[in-house]
Amino acid sequence: MAQSTIRPTPIALVVCDTIYREQPGNKTALVGLFNNIRARSFPVTHPRMAVFASVTGLREGSRVKLEIVHGETDRLVVVAEGPLPDGATPTAIADLNFVLTDVVFPEEGRYYIRFWGNDHLLLMRPFDVRRIRGQGGEHES
Repeated sequence: MAQSTIRPTPIALVVCDTIYREQPGNKTALVGLFNNIRARSFPVTHPRMAVFASVTGLREGSRVKLEIVHGETDRLVVVAEGPLPDGATPTAIADLNFVLTDVVFPEEGRYYIRFWGNDHLLLMRPFDVRRIRGQGGEHES
């Protein structure tokens, strides 16, 4: 099968704790949405995070990839390639779930979650990993 080079159309990129898929009915629930991690020291290991990506315009031979990179150095933290859902066609909406475990963030800073389709950057989401400062642990939004 030839690899597709056509750029899919991005719809959404969401970071959360857990993704539930209801059976029957095939409804999806995203639980515990977040945009940052706070840590006392580095490197820090985040035990579990889920990334929901939604896209349309996939064709036979399409490829998708999720990456997390450090914003200043472009250092790759994690990469995951996902299988396409059954029935992915150019007019169907494909909802892809990436579950990442034991992700190691080597240093404090801004990271980017990047979602690729057929070697095209479709969506990029900033994500902060910050040191807890002070006794009470300041909250960042």
